[in-house]
Amino acid sequence: MTELLRVTGLTKHFDVGEAGVFKRGRGVLRAVDQVDFAVNQGETLGLVGESGCGKSTVGRMLLRLIEPTAGRIEFEGVDLVTLDAKGMRDRRRQMQIIFQDPYGALNPRMTVADIIAEPLEIHGVGNAAEARARVFDLLSRVGLAPEHARRYPHEFSGGQRQRIGIARSLALNPRFIVCDEPVSALDVSIQAQIVNLLQDLQQEFGLAFLFIAHDLGVVKHISDRVAVMYLGKIVEIADKRTLYASPLHPYTQALIAAVPEPKPRAGRRRAGITGEIPSALNPPKGCRFHTRCPKVMPVCREIEPPVTEQAAGHKVACHLFPAA
Repeated sequence: MTELLRVTGLTKHFDVGEAGVFKRGRGVLRAVDQVDFAVNQGETLGLVGESGCGKSTVGRMLLRLIEPTAGRIEFEGVDLVTLDAKGMRDRRRQMQIIFQDPYGALNPRMTVADIIAEPLEIHGVGNAAEARARVFDLLSRVGLAPEHARRYPHEFSGGQRQRIGIARSLALNPRFIVCDEPVSALDVSIQAQIVNLLQDLQQEFGLAFLFIAHDLGVVKHISDRVAVMYLGKIVEIADKRTLYASPLHPYTQALIAAVPEPKPRAGRRRAGITGEIPSALNPPKGCRFHTRCPKVMPVCREIEPPVTEQAAGHKVACHLFPAA
């Protein structure tokens, strides 16, 4: 496969006021810390983890909707961090995003036709007649009717609104789309429809996805490879079959064990994660998962584990698996 996107050392720290009544000074929220991964043309990389681990921050940094503190974001060999506003605007024709909230992401005062055509207008693509034809074509591709073009977002269900958001993301024929928890706000009955739609569109247009989610069942269905994130760091990455069949990191093992089974085996005990996720304002020394890890060792409390490759394409950051 041809590599489309490569992220190296991606970091985002937010300067924030310290919580509490007295607010004694300021702190640094380490939302994302030294993240590395790549996405190939036409593939889906799933990015999973608990709420607050930094998944959405990573996705928004890729499009520089949030400016990174450090690191490189190379898209087709060009480091996006070095681009000025005009250069980044041109690149965004190839990179789009689908947001989690299908209602909050749509302007309630604009018709569906105007919402989908807005990227074409911003980038000066085509005339009014061509934009109108493009709107109708995209509505058809996402399962909506031409008459929907005249309506407003409040007239649609959550699943229909997400289809509108998907149509908008396709308006400029991008090559890469960040799917920021695109089904988490939808009913379970609708989630499968949206996931299947994304897969059909991916096959038709040769799209690459970064699919951000906390539902490992959905991620397993749509992803080619999966990266597991904990407290701002990626702790394991592998192709989905390997990751789900042979997870190495204790955090990954616990996440997969917690996925509901349609036909649970009798007597099976789930290996849940105990304790609360630490604050990114004051992450633990050493391995960030050691405060909740059932396999913690003394070294875990002192030294951060390096990322090692245990098999082809299967990387993990854990002291249980030293470099080969």
